Amino acid sequence: MSWQLDGAMPGVSVVCVYNNLSVRRDCLDRSLADYSGPVDVDYVPIDNRGHRFSSAGAALNEGARRARHELVALVHQDVYLHSVDRLVSAGADVLDEAWGLLGANGVGRDGVSVGRLRDRSQMLGRSAPTPVEVDSVDEVLFLVPRRLLLDHPLSEHPDLAWHAYAVEYSLRLRRLGKRVGAVDLAITHNSLTINLDKLDVAHRRIGAIYPELRPIRTTCGTIGVRDTHWRDLPVVGDQRWRLRWLRESLVARRAGRLVDAPVVLADIRREVDAVPLAQGAPLHLLNLDPGGAFAAGTTTPLRLTRYERTVMASSSATVHDLVAALDSLPATAQVLIADLQLEDLAEVVRGREQREWVVGLQPGSFWLLGGVGVRDLPAAWSRPQAVPLGRRRRAPVESGSSAQGAGGG
Repeated sequence: MSWQLDGAMPGVSVVCVYNNLSVRRDCLDRSLADYSGPVDVDYVPIDNRGHRFSSAGAALNEGARRARHELVALVHQDVYLHSVDRLVSAGADVLDEAWGLLGANGVGRDGVSVGRLRDRSQMLGRSAPTPVEVDSVDEVLFLVPRRLLLDHPLSEHPDLAWHAYAVEYSLRLRRLGKRVGAVDLAITHNSLTINLDKLDVAHRRIGAIYPELRPIRTTCGTIGVRDTHWRDLPVVGDQRWRLRWLRESLVARRAGRLVDAPVVLADIRREVDAVPLAQGAPLHLLNLDPGGAFAAGTTTPLRLTRYERTVMASSSATVHDLVAALDSLPATAQVLIADLQLEDLAEVVRGREQREWVVGLQPGSFWLLGGVGVRDLPAAWSRPQAVPLGRRRRAPVESGSSAQGAGGG
């Protein structure tokens, strides 16, 4: 797949509201500085470090008014754009009004995440080389014509201050008869935090505004569905993790037969910052991207900074390519290999037993951590929820690394 356009390329206005200059410079600014193609990029960062704006909508509407180009990309400060050309190529579909809005990731009526991107340490979303219709898109990046933003600004309602404003805008455009879609835009979202404060308030507000569109699928859950199943009872809810734990333990047993290594049940996307590293050493992140929708636009390793620690991220379309990338690293390198399936584990580890491996299982995929001693693993990976049935619980040992607590990213 080629990310290049034929012929002349229009410009794009990249609008971002930021509250952390260091994060913005390390992610979005750096990606624009690295771009050397023919697109005229109009960069419009909106400073909200002094809390001048009470909502993302108000700040981004101001950015849209300042924008010079008709194609506007509304982007988070912690996003790295791997291909501005691809951004503009997809933007052609909103400029000719085939689509009212296109996002880097969204959720369809079937509840499936659409639009391939890297989020922290993992690949998310089903690949969409061409736009796919969705219920709503995520705020991380979405493309809108400037004239549409001026005629129909983003909501500035306090209930939607910093959450779900792209969801509301998606629904508003759908009510106006416009199509809303997600498409592969080759981005890395290097988020350092998970902010869910008042997300429920935003979702209730949206459900009240658009009752005819419920249930509404979003990247943060479904709006307008209330399941009063017995599992919602408090006494059951407190133990619900055990059902997942039992299911995952059965799968973990199969993984343990393939790879002679400790197995933990942990969401590495949330817990990547708990991985201990040798002083000054980077973590080499290798993502498997079957089909290569993301890998095609990210041909060189990307240096990311997470809590003053360095992550070198790369992606491969096949296990063969991933293994080649692994073998190109020093034998002492600390590696995290994400987005694997059960059948991939043995192929990656075979012949590379000199590294000390840990197998991780989370819903939908496996990961491998290599070059980190078992006794140095995060204490959180010794909690009952993380230890598969039949595996001996490891005594928690805090490492001397600078890792943040589990779930810190």
